[in-house]
Amino acid sequence: MSRNDMTARPVLFLACALYLTVSSFAAQAAPVKPRLDTPSGYPVPRFVSLKGERTNCRTGPSFSHPVRFVFQRAGAPVLVIAESVDNWRKIRDPAGDECWAHRTTLKAQTRVLTLHRTMLRTKPAPNAPSAAEIGSGVLMKLEKKRSDWLEVSVDGRRGWTRASEVWGGDALDAPAGRN
Repeated sequence: MSRNDMTARPVLFLACALYLTVSSFAAQAAPVKPRLDTPSGYPVPRFVSLKGERTNCRTGPSFSHPVRFVFQRAGAPVLVIAESVDNWRKIRDPAGDECWAHRTTLKAQTRVLTLHRTMLRTKPAPNAPSAAEIGSGVLMKLEKKRSDWLEVSVDGRRGWTRASEVWGGDALDAPAGRN
């Protein structure tokens, strides 16, 4: 092996690694076209809410698969990313963890989750006066949607935030009653 070959290998490796990294970021940023050919007939991906205070999340789509973890927050939004023909939904949480939950443990989306401090506005406009500042990790009730803005409420406070500012805000155009 010549010296030129030994120098070219690390450069080729770095070029491939850079290409894969850039491709990965591009794939994450690209909008996902919802699938409509699902067993439920509802689009995937779509947001739903956890029905109960405790929701078992399994490693696979059956009761025989072990429980991977247990969600302990009723109303929390999760993203359905796949479905099985026998009523199982593969879901993703805000941290990116994925697991399977039975359809009966989910309900139509009712809440969104703040992932960082979020400013609520009096109107759906970026320059509107502040209505409230909400901390990270707060579940807020969805009241209505106008374009890319959501009207939300929590603890007697009500206001507008951009859908992109909260977990669960970007996929609200699917039909109601979906789980």
